[in-house]
Amino acid sequence: MAWKIVVAGTLHRDDATTPERRHESYGGSAAYFALAAAPHAPVLLNGIVGADTAEDHRALFEGLPVDLRGMVVSQRPTFRWHVVHDFDHWVTADESAEEGCDPEWIPSLNDESRNAEVLFLASLRPELQRGVLEQSRAQLIGADSMTVFITSRGADVRAMALASDVLFLNESELTALTGEVDWRRAARSLCGRGRLRAVVVKRGPQGAACVTARDIAEARAHKVARVVDPTGAGDALAGGFLGLCAGNQRDDLDFFATALQEGVRSAARAITAFGAADMRQPT
Repeated sequence: MAWKIVVAGTLHRDDATTPERRHESYGGSAAYFALAAAPHAPVLLNGIVGADTAEDHRALFEGLPVDLRGMVVSQRPTFRWHVVHDFDHWVTADESAEEGCDPEWIPSLNDESRNAEVLFLASLRPELQRGVLEQSRAQLIGADSMTVFITSRGADVRAMALASDVLFLNESELTALTGEVDWRRAARSLCGRGRLRAVVVKRGPQGAACVTARDIAEARAHKVARVVDPTGAGDALAGGFLGLCAGNQRDDLDFFATALQEGVRSAARAITAFGAADMRQPT
């Protein structure tokens, strides 16, 4: 029987502009993660959404093993993210947000979520991540963050990173966190500190790597017909990675290279359409 996975993250309206076109869809870190992990193991989702899109977000998970009892519905509107993606440099060229209901969320895990074997802390404010972690008894903990938190709350982000088993960051986030430009040295400098056993480096078109104190496993990006929208790719990667670990009841370093391959496959599914809904389609 697969382990259960808890994700604490966001449920958003994404207004994304890419070379393809401008499009608004439903997503958020919790949505992309859950849809990538659900084919492998049951997911218990925790986050907040506005009443204006609650039913649309519920529809994303209909028929899937995703427990939404931890999804809080607010009367304030759903967080809305505006982003322009730069496909030449694979960065966000411009972004802004309407916070909506997000600031009012205070995570409170039910008993089943507290006892789940796997926990993923998506890129939330560090105090929210800490609040979730303090309620969890998970044996395998993954965490993510963003440059905005690393630059403004570096000590808090480092504390959360070292309280996790697997840290998921891109190259620029690693540099911001460690001061080291080379991603291999940056990731290695963190492994073995605190609880941290592995750093998964998200490298966009170059794929991803799983760095441990003893070795580096690399996975090439999966080829797709065309990249439509890279929003959510990193969360999908984490969902595929931790989902495969949960489905196989494995949390040892020897299995992480295999889990990385599934993570990269999940990321490829996320970038071929706007929004998270298309991740429901079978691979």
